[in-house]
Amino acid sequence: MKKRLVLVKPPEVSNFNFGTFTLAVLAGAVRDAADVVLIDATELAVDKAVQKILAENPDIIGVTVMSHESSISARNFIQSLKIGIKESCTSPIIIAGGHGASMFPEPLLEAGASAVVFGEGEITLLQIIEQGIIPGAKGICCESKEGIVRGKPQPMVFPLDRLNTPARDLITNPGTVFLMETSRGCPHSCLFCETTRFYGRKWRPFSPSRVAEEVRELIEKYSAWIIHFADDNFAADPQRVLSICEELQKGPLPAVILASARADDLFSNPGLLEAMSSAHIRRVTVGVESLDPFTARKAGKRVPLHVYREVFKKMRTCDIFSVASFIVGLPGEIPEARAKSVSFALEAAPDSAHFLPFLPLPGTPYAKGYPSCKADPKDILDSAAYNATFRMHNSTISRLSEAVAAGGIRGLFAEKVLAGMV
Repeated sequence: MKKRLVLVKPPEVSNFNFGTFTLAVLAGAVRDAADVVLIDATELAVDKAVQKILAENPDIIGVTVMSHESSISARNFIQSLKIGIKESCTSPIIIAGGHGASMFPEPLLEAGASAVVFGEGEITLLQIIEQGIIPGAKGICCESKEGIVRGKPQPMVFPLDRLNTPARDLITNPGTVFLMETSRGCPHSCLFCETTRFYGRKWRPFSPSRVAEEVRELIEKYSAWIIHFADDNFAADPQRVLSICEELQKGPLPAVILASARADDLFSNPGLLEAMSSAHIRRVTVGVESLDPFTARKAGKRVPLHVYREVFKKMRTCDIFSVASFIVGLPGEIPEARAKSVSFALEAAPDSAHFLPFLPLPGTPYAKGYPSCKADPKDILDSAAYNATFRMHNSTISRLSEAVAAGGIRGLFAEKVLAGMV
């Protein structure tokens, strides 16, 4: 008899919420070995969430911890789950996984998780289903008589086309934006980013044909109008992006596809942005982090201002809405550079900009010397001020107003920004 696996997005208030998409990815990988149920308990009261989970009579409960923001609420939820399990006289095991769990395994184990899966989860979850929790096993962090034991990293799935498509049929409330992966990881090694610490410095793609096939499935089976490519770096291989766009243009296409990419990758091929626009990839977030040459170079992101300026200009001509992401308070940032953050951003001229406070995420080189991954209060205040200043600047309002007047997808996004909706 198959074991019953309940995968849970726990109750929390978080700015980082992919719903149960990542759980559907896991479910697709293990559904042949277990009866899988997905529960999105994000907005449920903790006691109601516990009741709903235990009503499924699970053998294994998997709790996703999406980010560092989620770790505290996940720890508290696991404590409540343990109490509920004890009162129900049942004996399911609790495991936790995801980026947040990989960064903070110890508090989750102390709260009552039997194991924490660190790194990519598909192979490790399947092994837990088939063999149980074995201290020292690859991809697992758990308690033993000797204390907490962390196994070696699990080999990552390669090629990614080996994975089944996500079990979207198990998602009860998919929402209006459909997520999918076209690749995992990033070949770069920026010192502030935990992506390469989770996946290793190895970028792995799905094939263009697989990407196009999944997009078609989302449109034909789920009536998807908005698709978000949730890759950390969609354009890591510009030639592959061109191949994906060629496959996508065979149709059908959604109204719009969202993606994230580095400016230097987008800049490397003159025809890349036109191809992306033709394939309806019309909203692209570019991680800028800092336009101060010294700060950017120290962080491992040596992209000059003129590259960003040219990329954002080209996006405007291609009806692509551009979003630039900046980090306030990167180590080594001098006061003069900080004071010019907004003026640098205005000179680069993206359609929208997000200033985020620096977080010393565990496992990253920039975390050394920081007692926690909390943002500095001054960075938080300055980020909010910079966001408001950029959004209300005359040049930003003028650029967005011109986009609204021109129409198109970029104009629709511009209208929402002007209205304060995004």
